[in-house]
Amino acid sequence: MTTTQGGSESGVSVREQAMLQARAIAGDPPTPHLRAIVCPYCGTVTPDGGRCVGCSGRFDPLSRQATQNQMGPWEIRDERVPFRPGCSYATLVRLIDQGTVSGETVLRGPSTRQFWMLAKHTPGVGHRFGFCHNCGFQVKPDAFSCPSCEASFEVERDRQHMGLGPARPLPGQGLPEVLALHAEPASPSRGASIATASISQTGISRQEGAAAESIDEDARKRVEDSLRLVELWRSKASSDRHHALAVMAISILITLSALGYIALRSPIGAQNAENASKVSVQVE
Repeated sequence: MTTTQGGSESGVSVREQAMLQARAIAGDPPTPHLRAIVCPYCGTVTPDGGRCVGCSGRFDPLSRQATQNQMGPWEIRDERVPFRPGCSYATLVRLIDQGTVSGETVLRGPSTRQFWMLAKHTPGVGHRFGFCHNCGFQVKPDAFSCPSCEASFEVERDRQHMGLGPARPLPGQGLPEVLALHAEPASPSRGASIATASISQTGISRQEGAAAESIDEDARKRVEDSLRLVELWRSKASSDRHHALAVMAISILITLSALGYIALRSPIGAQNAENASKVSVQVE
């Protein structure tokens, strides 16, 4: 057998033999395992290595803040990344300009009441593709309304506003009095906003029932306050109308009196002028 320099007859160096003997005595060295965390962007459980293995998002403070700045109530349906957060309206417009979002893209937001809808049919978004979301008329992407059907292209831009519809009790989920209360208009005045309460399901506990009754009472009080305010506005409008009619009647009486006075004075003045002319002729 031949030996190599600095090695043994089997071809293993002295250092390797010493390491093998030490490993046989001490055992294999421990392998470090990274702590697993939940990705704040997509919810994937990923090793805490500074970056998500699912969405490749970084965990450093600047990356988290940059993502937070672009978040909003608009969600784009994408099966490749189904759990990413919603974006703001400005981010959605930028994605449309870049061609990432098309008219056939499915999304939801404040103008859809958070129901999924095609982007070209979404109010406030469809016109960005050059067509009215309501009638399909060709419009400019920066237009405010449709010149054909007069549909408005304005959209809620507050990224804290979800655009959800009011919560109303369903048949079988509340008292008949509460259902009747919510069945009527919340307020006859334009722009009045009445908060409605969701009713607990049938078979709720006594505590939940008491809480629901408290919410119903609060909603009823708000409705009564709104109706009282409307009645006050109505009485004030009636008073103003009566005042205007009285002023108009007085103005008409004054005008008629002035015309009558002028009509009476006109014959007297003419007669005085005629008598004066006769006197002058006699003197001559």
